[in-house]
Amino acid sequence: MNLRRLLYIAAAAAVLGSACSLEYQEMAESLDDETPSLRMSSVTVVTVEEGWEKFRIKAESLEDYDNTLQRIIQGADFTEYNSDGEVSAQGRADRIEFDTRSDNAVLEGSISFTSVSDKTTVAADYLEWNDKDRRLSGKPEGEVFLERDNGTRIQGFGFSADFPSRVFRFSRGVSGRYVFDSEESSEESP
Repeated sequence: MNLRRLLYIAAAAAVLGSACSLEYQEMAESLDDETPSLRMSSVTVVTVEEGWEKFRIKAESLEDYDNTLQRIIQGADFTEYNSDGEVSAQGRADRIEFDTRSDNAVLEGSISFTSVSDKTTVAADYLEWNDKDRRLSGKPEGEVFLERDNGTRIQGFGFSADFPSRVFRFSRGVSGRYVFDSEESSEESP
C-alpha cells in the first residue's frame, strides 16, 4: 500500500469519525426537556465528596435530564453518611426528583426518612429537601408522621425540620404523644 492511499484512508476515517461525533452532539443538544439524556435501571449512585462517601442511592430506575439539570429516581433506597463514614440518615421514596445543581430534592409516594442521630423517623407522601439549609419540609396541606425511638408519635400538617438546629415543627392539626426523655432533661438542666 502506498503512502498516498494510506493518508487518504486515514483522512476518510477522521472525517467519518468526526461526522459521527458531530451527529451525536447535535442529537444530544436536540433533546427536549421531556427526553432523558440517560436512562438506567437497577442502579446504584454514590456521591463522594472530599474523599469520603456522602450519599448512596439504590434505585429501580434513574433518568438524567441534561437540559433541566434534573435527575428522576424511581423506587429509591437512600443512605447519607457523615465524614466518619457512619450512617447519618437513611430512607426510602417511591420517586425522587433531584436538582443536580443544588442537591435539593422532592420526594413523593411512600416516603420514610430516618435521622440516625435524632433517632427520628419521618413518614409522608411528599417532602422537599433543601440541601444547603439542611431543611426537610412537607406541603402545608400534607400530613406528616414523626416517630422517635423513645415512643414519641406525632402527626400533623405543615411539617418542617431544621436538621442543624434539630427543630421539628408542625403548623396545624398536631396530635399524638410526646415522650420527654430523662436524658433530655439532664442535658437542659443548669
